[in-house]
Amino acid sequence: MPAYFFDSSALVKCYVVETGSSWVRGVVAPASANDLHVLQISEVEAVSAIVRRRKSGSLGASDAAMALAQLRSEIQNDYILLRLSDRLIGHASALAEKHELRAYDALQLAGAVELSQVRIAAALPPLILVSADLELNSAARREGLVVEDPNLYP
Repeated sequence: MPAYFFDSSALVKCYVVETGSSWVRGVVAPASANDLHVLQISEVEAVSAIVRRRKSGSLGASDAAMALAQLRSEIQNDYILLRLSDRLIGHASALAEKHELRAYDALQLAGAVELSQVRIAAALPPLILVSADLELNSAARREGLVVEDPNLYP
């Protein structure tokens, strides 16, 4: 069974229509039977992205409210949540320095790398990082991860 790790730039595409939303929705559809992973901070980042769109007027108040409710429900019920730990934070710090990443991108990368290592050790198919962040994607590839950029799927 394929396993996907969504960073916030990809996760938000489930709740706000933008380039790549259809592709992401296909990956997360229950019928796909994919394992869906997110880092604990992803909910905060996705909520922030949705409310910023509401504030800018690019997303109506009722659409934003529906998107937030759906996001919170699905984070609780449909995604496997990877929690922050001291080890993960230390790894993220090292990755931030190595790849000159923003803090949350380094945390996302550390989470994906650690989960990928667990899957490899268990002889499971490789983890696929889904991200629309070009810097994060480049660093992830340098760390040996399989990466899908939803922006490549209009």
